[in-house]
Amino acid sequence: MAGVTFTLRLDDVAPRAALARAVAGARDLTPLMEEIGSVLVNGAVERIGQTNVTPEGTPWPKSLRAQLEQGTTLHDSGQLMRSITEEASPGQAVVGSNMIYAGVHQAGATIRAKSGGALSFTLANGESVMVGSVTIPARPYLGVSEDEAADIEGLSVLYFTDLLEGEVH
Repeated sequence: MAGVTFTLRLDDVAPRAALARAVAGARDLTPLMEEIGSVLVNGAVERIGQTNVTPEGTPWPKSLRAQLEQGTTLHDSGQLMRSITEEASPGQAVVGSNMIYAGVHQAGATIRAKSGGALSFTLANGESVMVGSVTIPARPYLGVSEDEAADIEGLSVLYFTDLLEGEVH
């Protein structure tokens, strides 16, 4: 180079420290997983309590009880909605319900009598019925909607940005 030169050296202590924080934060993502779990719990609660749609936005088949009572499907007593919890660990967020019927509503099921050949029960309108089986359609409430995916992406970016900038989680 002719004339004049200017040399700039990057003191790599700060970038190395930021990357070390990011690597350490990536080893145990529990704080991020707790936030992601909260997003997913809130989404499931909203689906049960308000929107009555799958995570993809497809409306659930309306239950007979909800039709007869002008109510909300999967939200009679509110127990299912209140039972949804999250559990975070270093590499995952698990969201679900411990209610015995939670899986039936999520995936659907056909229920058959254990013995006697018929199920006997009373409908929401008071009518007594006897049938060989009952098919309950799937009404998925657990999952990730587009909005929740965007929220999770934003939380993830913020988590690692904070780590790089020295914020503690």
